[in-house]
Amino acid sequence: TVDAYPERTFAARIRSLRYGSETVQNVVTYKAVLTTDNADLLLRPGMTATANIKVKEVKDAITVPNAALRFSPPVTEESSDGRSFLQQLLPGPPPMRNASSNVATGSDRKIWVLENGQAREVAVKTGASDGKRTEIVEGDIKPGQAIIVDTDASQS
Repeated sequence: TVDAYPERTFAARIRSLRYGSETVQNVVTYKAVLTTDNADLLLRPGMTATANIKVKEVKDAITVPNAALRFSPPVTEESSDGRSFLQQLLPGPPPMRNASSNVATGSDRKIWVLENGQAREVAVKTGASDGKRTEIVEGDIKPGQAIIVDTDASQS
């Protein structure tokens, strides 16, 4: 779309993507050159345009909000791991983790679901994401299932 014609959508294809980055106001950008039909001569050099670029389309997928992938339940007094209050406040050495792999099928993650009023952790494998929601390609998740993304601390 262009600001001059907000009601009209112009179909386009990416002709080239420039690999040289440019930083504008602390945001790293990459220029893309798009090709579109301009038979009506409506598009002019210097017009401000907005492009929604579809890189993948997934149909009939189970998706969860990205906040669900970041959620972990709050630590309560009952679930203390035996460390003193001071030990809980101070970070310890960083945990060791396995080396990252370049598996094309997705990454192993954990999400929390609500079942019978109780939180239950579920291992999942993620797929495509649009930046707001992420596809679940494997895991014990069903469409419409209650996924936990946050807690209400005022309810304690």
